[in-house]
Amino acid sequence: MDLHPSLAAMLREYIGERKSGLLFASKSGRPLQQSNILRRTLHPILAELSQPKCGAHAFRRFRNTYLRNYTLCPEGLRKFWLGWSDQDMSDLYDKIREDDAFRKEWAEKAGVGYTIPTKPVSKTTQLAYNGPQNAVAVEREKVA
Repeated sequence: MDLHPSLAAMLREYIGERKSGLLFASKSGRPLQQSNILRRTLHPILAELSQPKCGAHAFRRFRNTYLRNYTLCPEGLRKFWLGWSDQDMSDLYDKIREDDAFRKEWAEKAGVGYTIPTKPVSKTTQLAYNGPQNAVAVEREKVA
């Protein structure tokens, strides 16, 4: 996956020492439901920031607009990152999939399009590992 170094570092910190399981899971270890993420997390954050409600596709639209209008990102790379299918022979001949070094260079050059917060954006919600909890973790929360 082609990530900007600052985003990769944040993700490494979030993952911690885990070596298996879902990246974002419910407390029971099952996949998170998109409707729950929107209702419980994204929509309250947007309300706190006085922004209109939107869904997960808004992130994809933002990334496309940012890469297209604010960077000199090559068209083939933008299409690859967004997962778009090939439209013509030129797209078929493009070997961007195999050029890891080029993609890594552009991931750093293009940036993420915003400043990654160092603390939670919202007072009511924050990103934290939501996987299965053991008794020790539960006790730590009670003490804190």
